[in-house]
Amino acid sequence: MNESNHLPKQIKTVWRISATIHALILVIIGIVGMVAHHFFDQQWLLYAAGFFFAAAVIDFIIEIALVPYRYSFWLYTITDDAVELRSGFIFRELVSIPIARVQDVTLSAGPILQSQKLQEVRVTTASDSHTIDGVEPEVGEELRKQIMKLAVEVGKNDV
Repeated sequence: MNESNHLPKQIKTVWRISATIHALILVIIGIVGMVAHHFFDQQWLLYAAGFFFAAAVIDFIIEIALVPYRYSFWLYTITDDAVELRSGFIFRELVSIPIARVQDVTLSAGPILQSQKLQEVRVTTASDSHTIDGVEPEVGEELRKQIMKLAVEVGKNDV
């Protein structure tokens, strides 16, 4: 599999849900600040609450607006030599994980990914770990098998 692969369309929903949760956390912190202001009558608590409300709105708008951009430019490729993860157009990032350094490939899915029938693929090396945000379970299992097979083959060739 040497062609670049996009993430499935359901990942957009996962990113939108995550953006909503981040915004709700900031709103809750703002509410706590307002309640604290009511009990302690400290003006700075009211300012802090306002800051968190504003941050929630700005964060939510930016994250939601960037979902199509993020989806368009997030690609992964498996070659005989490396796992490549590409993202961004303005701020481009290319991560190349040499197959020879791969120690583990883990599949996991929290409640948000499970709701969309997706799982993340985490590729671990001795020094770092990288994630493919979400793929269908069958694709995830195939990727895990393929990457580990390549890693074992490279290990055998090094001996």
